[in-house]
Amino acid sequence: NFIMSGKKKNKNGLENKKDVALIILNSEGKKKWKKEPPLIHVPEDGEMMSQMLEDYSVQCKENIDDIEKAVNDFNKKHKAEKSNIGQVHFHFSGHGVNNAKIFIPKRKLKPDEIKTMTRETKTPTGECMMGSTGKLFSIHDLKHLLLKLNSDKITVTLDCCRSLLRDGKGRGQGKKGEEEVVKLKNMEPISPKNQEKIVVLYGSLDGQPTLDCASFTKELFKVTNKAKKSIPILDLTSLVNESWANSKFAKEQRCKVDIVQVGDNWKDFHWPSNKKPLDILEIDSLQEERETGSGERSPRAKKRRSSEDSEEPLPKKN
Repeated sequence: NFIMSGKKKNKNGLENKKDVALIILNSEGKKKWKKEPPLIHVPEDGEMMSQMLEDYSVQCKENIDDIEKAVNDFNKKHKAEKSNIGQVHFHFSGHGVNNAKIFIPKRKLKPDEIKTMTRETKTPTGECMMGSTGKLFSIHDLKHLLLKLNSDKITVTLDCCRSLLRDGKGRGQGKKGEEEVVKLKNMEPISPKNQEKIVVLYGSLDGQPTLDCASFTKELFKVTNKAKKSIPILDLTSLVNESWANSKFAKEQRCKVDIVQVGDNWKDFHWPSNKKPLDILEIDSLQEERETGSGERSPRAKKRRSSEDSEEPLPKKN
């Protein structure tokens, strides 16, 4: 474990907000996980990440079993120091899984509880990091803990597998004979090549509801000028979120995109159609400019543009 200082001073010699980072490097297993092949290049990841975070106050931990505890300790340290934090970065190198195997404690039901079908589990599900003894910590829970530092920005780098876990002995919580095991529905992996040609636009954020009166579809219709223009796919969510932020009824609503970028593979793609990237009004105006031979829009084009700009937003759905 090591710590690097990362305090900065501005031109007046006053201390700015501090950028802090936690690096967790899990290269070797402990206890029954010692039989697992070590990840021999993980220490190199730590050296390279530390160099990239040279302007941060960095804390590095190796072969941690309880990742949740390590993050909580990191938070307590900076809260005790009353750190004024600008940016937080969290890095993890080690084993990771998309957990679809949960454990449910066995229980002896009383007669009046026999009809109770609801069961609870403490097993993390979905995207998880793995501790050195197989203990899982979900990425969702990580985000919640990092938010407690009240920093301006949070960045996370996860250098680990995301493969589905439904089988495997000992991974995650669970003691033999003490708990029941439930395997969630299998999800067939999609190849990297196929994922590169898929974009998923989510009309709400993780765990958040969406408004029917200010739906994602309505906002797409608005920013595409009632489908009269197509927008670069890489700019789409930014424009929709900006439009929502400036609206009356959906200031807190946000969308996000799931996209795999390889070089410029999506750079020239427009939505909803790659065949009409320009606004139809702009095309009409360009044609009329050619007809009139001037560098200005014709009165007809100006009138049409003025009318379009003054349109009222779409009404709410009852």
